[in-house]
Amino acid sequence: MKWSPEIHAAPPRPQPLIWEQLPFGRVFSRHLAVARYEEGTWHRPRIQPMAELPLHPGTSALHYGQALFEGLKAYIRPDGTRFAFRVKDHWQRLNHSAERLAMPPVPYELFMEMLLTLFRMEEDLSPPDLSYALYIRPVYFATDPWLGVRPSESYLLLIYLTPVGPYYTGKVRAYVETEMSRAAPGGTGHIKMAGNYAGALLSGKKAQQVGCQVSLWLDAQHREYIEEFSTMNVFVVMKGPRLITPPLKRGTILPGITRDTVIYLAQTLGIAVEEQEISIYELIEGIVHGKVREVFGTGTAATITPLQALHHEGKLWELPPTHPIAEELLKAYREVLRGQQKPAQSDWIWPI
Repeated sequence: MKWSPEIHAAPPRPQPLIWEQLPFGRVFSRHLAVARYEEGTWHRPRIQPMAELPLHPGTSALHYGQALFEGLKAYIRPDGTRFAFRVKDHWQRLNHSAERLAMPPVPYELFMEMLLTLFRMEEDLSPPDLSYALYIRPVYFATDPWLGVRPSESYLLLIYLTPVGPYYTGKVRAYVETEMSRAAPGGTGHIKMAGNYAGALLSGKKAQQVGCQVSLWLDAQHREYIEEFSTMNVFVVMKGPRLITPPLKRGTILPGITRDTVIYLAQTLGIAVEEQEISIYELIEGIVHGKVREVFGTGTAATITPLQALHHEGKLWELPPTHPIAEELLKAYREVLRGQQKPAQSDWIWPI
């Protein structure tokens, strides 16, 4: 078959994992799935031992940023069923990102075959329960050794796995970024381009200096309307309850898969959901007067993460200490993963 990977097996893992002690994103699968695009076509993929990549110093992605990635998760149910969550949606978003960066689309069958073969060769990475997951990282970048500002003619698609627990532990505070901008209309804020995250790192340092773990970005034009956290989409729970999240229409916010899942779950629970602009001043006033009951972030890595406080213009604004809506949504999310609640679409659950 065209996409049946050529396999080069790696040695067994020298010792079993201790899941309770895993740092997020620091332990990797023994194997790496690799597919190359050149001469106008995708070639047969390989499964090979995890190792450093030989790259020419002129590799296009290193100079001109034609690089993107995805992030999705695989789980195991109490009955031993292994599955990945919303694989097709992540593949579609990868290709949406690729289109914006003038990169060729990745065939669905190629992506699925690489992923499934990799899973089968990494059975020892099966999580012990739904408290843990296998984080799946596809990364796709230009490889032409050519110092010219133009789309590359050759590319690499890599997929590997990393076993993980929670992304955030303990209470999470957000630093409201008022000086720098993450994305502007017409730019690349709506895709998972590698450079988008590099542009947030300096703000992350500022956040850490005031005891925060993440930045909350405002719109580039007015520096007033909230958009998203550096690592998550943002939701606000207003008195009612009403669930509000910023709209995607400006093209400056990543269309999060978990964001979409949470909107669906809220609707099934009878919680009103609105996609509308929220001013940072309206948000803070709502905190002061008790109209804002919760703020939480959503993302594949972070899942659903409640916020303890917002740091804005030198002052810390504490949020209510309880998070009943976020907890109810997280419970519903886990029920979908366990098979106790029907997903919006059957292909949300992709058996391994």
